[in-house]
Amino acid sequence: NNKIRKNQKEKMEKIITDILVVGGGTGATAAAIQSARCGVKTLIVSEEYWLGGMLTSAGVSAPDGNELASFQTGLWGTYLRALQRRQKAQLNHSWVSLFSYHPRTGANILADWVNQLDNLQWISGQKPLEVIKEENRILGVRFEDYLIFAKIVLDGTELGDLLALGEVSHGWGWEFKDQWHEPSAPIAENELTQKYQVQSPTWVVILQHYGKGNKSPKIRIPPHYNPQN
Repeated sequence: NNKIRKNQKEKMEKIITDILVVGGGTGATAAAIQSARCGVKTLIVSEEYWLGGMLTSAGVSAPDGNELASFQTGLWGTYLRALQRRQKAQLNHSWVSLFSYHPRTGANILADWVNQLDNLQWISGQKPLEVIKEENRILGVRFEDYLIFAKIVLDGTELGDLLALGEVSHGWGWEFKDQWHEPSAPIAENELTQKYQVQSPTWVVILQHYGKGNKSPKIRIPPHYNPQN
């Protein structure tokens, strides 16, 4: 196995960068953009072909709360203003979340930001397969087609994929107030922390209105569809 792995590494494209960000969600994308804007040579590698995670490729393009009236600072504020400029139908036509947008519009904004930065490179369609270590130091990450070495590696994956691959000790679940002194953290175990150890998933359905008189495309019946369910 070691011999096969060595042969694979020799055939891969090798890249050296200052900061490697693995993942394509909101945290990974923001980290990569801010790193590059600070003048650091940065590389972001995502498994998906859209950046933005929950805000784009996961389809949760209806953020909670009244964000159009507040929190318009930093990257988030810049993102909101870009959405307002690009979405012709505007944003404030939603209920509960108060505003929504087409996921592709959000993905295009983030892709444009990344492509505008000369010292930020984006590679998509690559899943991390191995963490390269020397004693307790992480040197880089092996992907299917790339072997990337970096001074600093950021795990921006949804489930902390690099932590598991690199056998880095980590934990899941709630953190109590005495650990980090967060005002919203629970003081001790309770019914909520026991029932929901991690955040529950969000199921998303996106509908498109084609207007009066417009014939909408026919939606095919999905495989294994059972009308009795």
